[in-house]
Amino acid sequence: MMTNENRMRALQLLGAIDEDMDALLAYTSNAFTPRQDTGSDELPPQWPEMWERVQNVCSTPPRLEIFTSVAGPIPIVYPADTTDFEGLLREIIFKGKDVPNLEKRGAQFVFGKAQRFIILTDKPYSGVPAKDMGLSENEWLEKSMIIRKNHECAHYYTKRFFGSSKNHLHDELIADFNGLYTAFGEYCAAWFIKFFEIRFDIYVKGMSVTAANVIRALATVAAKGVEKWTKTEGFAQLDEAGRIEYLAGKELLTYVGDGEVAT
Repeated sequence: MMTNENRMRALQLLGAIDEDMDALLAYTSNAFTPRQDTGSDELPPQWPEMWERVQNVCSTPPRLEIFTSVAGPIPIVYPADTTDFEGLLREIIFKGKDVPNLEKRGAQFVFGKAQRFIILTDKPYSGVPAKDMGLSENEWLEKSMIIRKNHECAHYYTKRFFGSSKNHLHDELIADFNGLYTAFGEYCAAWFIKFFEIRFDIYVKGMSVTAANVIRALATVAAKGVEKWTKTEGFAQLDEAGRIEYLAGKELLTYVGDGEVAT
């Protein structure tokens, strides 16, 4: 575990100013508490009622999959189109209120005492065009679905076993890693940076411009650190759960000490 002095030094290397230090120290603290199992392998008894509500909201019957995820079985709802996806978010998730950053959303993970499920769309991941990934339209849509599904399942894992899942760099680093590695069998820092930048404002909400720029720099350093880790012998010995647990246990600012700081 890093000392507070070391954490401040790492943030200064990333360009942090004194006025932002408290906010950045709070943001980069590790929210994950290992092995706090807050879930169950059994589907909630209220799930059939929720599934009925989902079907009633959708104009076209959605597809349902009970997916055996790294964190255990979880229902995944596939709306027929974007309109139904947005309707589910508005009516069921946000209770009729406006949905923030709706145009940037392609999935929704729901976890509560009475429910847990995932809603997925078939959009290109993060809105990135297929040509930017060097793939055909069909190939990229297929990969996007794999990324999105396993991204959300990583959120489920950290919520169930580490007690936290939120809109935050650390969470997205883990979730995008899990999705990308499952889809491609490898991890490329440039892919994560591309996706994270598109959704960037979601993860730095309420922060000053200067503090947000520090988080942007940290995202680049951390992504490169994760890519480097995937080339190690230790990485090759881990299964999916082990990889998620390793990333959850590694403090964000340790990546600054592991490699070069982006300038």
